Amino acid sequence: MTRSIVALLATVLVIFTGIKVIPVFFPAYEIDHSQLTFDFITSLVLGIAIFSLGYGAWATRRLRKELKARSSAHSEALALAQHDPLTGLPNRRRLLEAFADLTYEVKPDCFRAVMMLDLDGFKPINDVYGHSFGDNLLRSFADRLAETLGKEGIVARLGGDEFAIVSPVFKEKSEAAGFARRLITRINDRFEFGNRQISIGSGIGIALYPHDGHAITELLRRADIALYRAKSSGRSTYRFFEVDMDASILHRTLLEQRLRHAISEHEVKAYYQPILDMDSGRIAGFEALARWTDTDFGNVPPLQFIPIAEDCGIISELTQHLLEDACKVAATWPDDLYLSFNLSPVQLQDPALPVQISAILQKFGFPPSRLVLEITETSLLKNPESAKRILTELTEAGISIALDDFGAGHSSLSYLRDFPIKKVKIDKSFTERMLEDKQCAAIVEAILVLSKGLDIDAVAEGIEESAVHDALNSNGCHYGQGFLYAAAVSSDEASLLLASQVDGRLPFSEKIDAA
Repeated sequence: MTRSIVALLATVLVIFTGIKVIPVFFPAYEIDHSQLTFDFITSLVLGIAIFSLGYGAWATRRLRKELKARSSAHSEALALAQHDPLTGLPNRRRLLEAFADLTYEVKPDCFRAVMMLDLDGFKPINDVYGHSFGDNLLRSFADRLAETLGKEGIVARLGGDEFAIVSPVFKEKSEAAGFARRLITRINDRFEFGNRQISIGSGIGIALYPHDGHAITELLRRADIALYRAKSSGRSTYRFFEVDMDASILHRTLLEQRLRHAISEHEVKAYYQPILDMDSGRIAGFEALARWTDTDFGNVPPLQFIPIAEDCGIISELTQHLLEDACKVAATWPDDLYLSFNLSPVQLQDPALPVQISAILQKFGFPPSRLVLEITETSLLKNPESAKRILTELTEAGISIALDDFGAGHSSLSYLRDFPIKKVKIDKSFTERMLEDKQCAAIVEAILVLSKGLDIDAVAEGIEESAVHDALNSNGCHYGQGFLYAAAVSSDEASLLLASQVDGRLPFSEKIDAA
């Protein structure tokens, strides 16, 4: 542009100089100054016009390029603003905008399902394996959702491990249920990342448009409520929204808030239920059990607050507090008594667990040989390789491992062969009915024979009658636990139980004889 202006001025200067110089060098040359001036002005105006036309064309072209670049940048920015950068899925904003188009032509006898999903136990997986592994897992999870859905709906990532789906148009509720089952089946397939394999689950909450609402925000809220119900019903299942869920989810939300506060203030306490040596009649050890009494909710059962702690990712903090309290108390017991403590399945995915437990034992001077860690069969199913590695480290440190609720789950005998199990706890559902149900009695007897053959201790849970005590003892069961002996009690009451043993036997034996 600058060069063009300079060129135009140079041209004008040359013409002007020519008008002045020619008469000087050529006096005889007659010049019509008025005509020359007119020609000069005409040339100048014409030059300016040509220059202006050229400049206008150049400016217009440049403006078009700039507008195109800005439009492309705006489209790119809009796409980024409406999509999740990690998975490439639409985000919440895009979902809210697209929902009106998805529901515009839904016929009166049809519906679309709005589904909420999240990954079971994603936080501990992310913490244990790292954020890069967690990101890969989220991307693979998103791909499976999009693949299963196809092009007749939309999958969106709402944030973290939360995803939403607007399904294809369905006519029957059974179609939505079938679609949810297909999603769960696909999600349950193992994820493979190099040499590492991992299995996860996902609950699904479902709200129906227009039956459960017309606004996408309300449908998402109700689907989220149904998701909470699905997760509390078991692993990898789905639930449709029901009106009475609103009250229950409010209760759970309040309970979660109070639980977080209770854990931070150490209000969840360890109580101790005695484990009896049936041969001697004396206490062999205690199982530490979590107990929580809230000012508003009263006594909250562990079956309610433990799953909440696992879902919210605060189970490790709770376990640490309880184990510290239990080891501090158990260190005051006689040296021949052991402490039994429950581990959450989530914690068997944490490679740092053995180090954390060893640090707690050292802190309170509690010998590893007096600690028994109880695990469930489901904790072995989730990631067997990781569980075996962690359990091996624990046993090498001198800690014993007990398989809890044996007989009630998958009860694979390979667990007893492949994992360092030193005790099995017979599930109370068998001991409670063994006197009336021949099948239960046969299962109990088989477990006792198996434990004897494998040189593994057996502990029978749920003993509430003296006749059950006698039957178990006669069948070779050496250890028992249940209300017949004592309920879970505070640390002070546990000390009183130990002091109340007469000639080395717990006073309950009088109840048995009297019964």
